[in-house]
Amino acid sequence: MSDLALTQFLNIVVQDHSIATGLKSCTTHQEIVQYAASKGFSFSLENWNRQVQSDFSCLSTSDQEKIAAIDPKHWSWAFRQVAQLRAMLMSGA
Repeated sequence: MSDLALTQFLNIVVQDHSIATGLKSCTTHQEIVQYAASKGFSFSLENWNRQVQSDFSCLSTSDQEKIAAIDPKHWSWAFRQVAQLRAMLMSGA
């Protein structure tokens, strides 16, 4: 059930600007999970981390380094954690 909630959350972030905007203030993975829960999408931190790790492992070393270099306080940090959200960023962001 929580995998479904995670998938639904990622989909709604892409579809709903107001939900996406809320991610800008998230600076930790725990905050992302808590934010999702506040919007009705309940999944565990472990499931989120598994999604992030799975996505990260598919990236080139160069892309991994770029993502790792982003300050978590930067508004785009949360969006860089998984491919579906990274796709929302304009190039140069």
